Amino acid sequence: MAIEMLNNIKGKIFENVAVPQGKTPISLETNIFQDTLDKAVDSLNKMSAQEIKAEKLINDYVQGKATLEDVMIEIEKANLSVSLALTVINTSVQTVKEIMQMPI
Repeated sequence: MAIEMLNNIKGKIFENVAVPQGKTPISLETNIFQDTLDKAVDSLNKMSAQEIKAEKLINDYVQGKATLEDVMIEIEKANLSVSLALTVINTSVQTVKEIMQMPI
């Protein structure tokens, strides 16, 4: 009974909410933390793939199959992706620390 009342209230709350063009409303059925965590894991997997690609190009360069320019570009892409990941992680940790220090 209580769950049905909550579902009715939820439907009424979001009935008249205007959603900006191109944006989707936040769904209460999804787990925002899980979605964020999934995106973070996907990003780390992409970063790992970028590093593997750079390593492969280094091996190709040693064998004479790739140019130095291609190798340097891929290495810089890998470095940028690692730097971005570290910045995001450090910012997230700092934010969590600030939230934990907030008085309730």
